[in-house]
Amino acid sequence: MIAITDLLHRRSATRAFAFEPVDDEAIADLIDAARLTPSCYNKQPWRFMFLETPEARAWGCEVLAEGNRAWASHAPLLVIAYARRDDDCVLPDGRAYFAFDTGMAVMSLILAATELDLVARPMAGFDPDKLRARFQLDPADEPLVMLAIGYPSSDDAHVPEAYKGNRPRSRKSADEVVRRL
Repeated sequence: MIAITDLLHRRSATRAFAFEPVDDEAIADLIDAARLTPSCYNKQPWRFMFLETPEARAWGCEVLAEGNRAWASHAPLLVIAYARRDDDCVLPDGRAYFAFDTGMAVMSLILAATELDLVARPMAGFDPDKLRARFQLDPADEPLVMLAIGYPSSDDAHVPEAYKGNRPRSRKSADEVVRRL
């Protein structure tokens, strides 16, 4: 098995976090992983905001949907991924790549987190307008995803009942998602 496939198998998206800080070296590795991601015409439209301090994390939790806020507030690190539309790669036929490129950068960050024995759980449940206002984003900036990052914990007392337990992760078979010609 190649190393990247091993990382994908190891990747976990638990909601139970140990409140153990993520050290500066690990954060630098996460930043580097996202930064080094390829992009259309090397436009690098992504931007990341790392919410490390208690005040910044509290602000981040303010914009989360209630269900996410209940467990994500226990993560020692929240990250906002957004794309700068001004840096988009728009092809002659009109296709825009800012969201795709940012998604690749987020996946790079998630895989780096996995390698560091961290959990990086992406969340779509947040209010983009509140996020823009709270963090004073430029109107051209498009908030796409937030991530809760930290070390996994077996103590899930802070996780709402509806989200408790590790459900088996299933994936479609290769035949369902790949055509080989």
